[in-house]
Amino acid sequence: DMEFGTGALKITPSHDTNDYEIGKRHSLEMINIFNKDCTINEMGGERYHKMDRFECRDRLWKDMESKDLAIKVENHLQRVPRSQ
Repeated sequence: DMEFGTGALKITPSHDTNDYEIGKRHSLEMINIFNKDCTINEMGGERYHKMDRFECRDRLWKDMESKDLAIKVENHLQRVPRSQ
C-alpha cells in the first residue's frame, strides 16, 4: 500500500520467510533475542535481559520516547499471513 508507512524497509531474517531469503541473499546475521519462554535473552541487551516480551516492548518504547526517538503512535491493522 503506497499510502501506508514511511517507505523504510525493516528486514528481520529470523522472523519472516521473505525476510529470511533477503537476509540470505545479503549475508545478514540471524539474531534471536528470545528464550523459549518468550523472555528476552542476552542478545536483547543488558537492560532488557530476562524481561517478558510485553514488558520489554513497553520499556523499549518508553526508552525511545525519553530520547526523542519515537515519532508517533498510530493504530493500524496488522496483516498476518497464515498457512494451513
